[in-house]
Amino acid sequence: MFNKFKQAKTDVTENMESDHEEGLEVLTAKVPSSAGLVANAAQKPSIIGEGAVYEGTLLFNGTLHLDGQFKGSINVDKLTIGKSGRFNGKIVADTVVVFGELKGELDCKDLALNSGSNIDGVINYSSIKVQPGSSISGELICAEKKNAKN
Repeated sequence: MFNKFKQAKTDVTENMESDHEEGLEVLTAKVPSSAGLVANAAQKPSIIGEGAVYEGTLLFNGTLHLDGQFKGSINVDKLTIGKSGRFNGKIVADTVVVFGELKGELDCKDLALNSGSNIDGVINYSSIKVQPGSSISGELICAEKKNAKN
């Protein structure tokens, strides 16, 4: 069972090709069909589309892209709130990228607020990037400074 996965992983790295497009080198891989599902599943985000409304708790390893409305709690590796995305509740994630609206509690390592984003709540973060045109209100707590005080 484990040998098949190891063999598929080896095949992926051995079948790397180099394509040249407009002066750029692009690496592509010929992925065997048996390994294709494993390789692609880790790369594709789960999406809550525009117009969708979700209320509850969502917990999984991976990436979530929110273009709809979500009320409740989310625990994921990476969360992107799109321009039409609206979140109200509690988020725990390694990385959060906001283009839309976030209200509530946020606990993350890396936070990026893009132009047009609107955040209101208690925000715990390790690093933050804020672009002009974003709006923040509430409490901002830098985890590194909080740990230094203790």
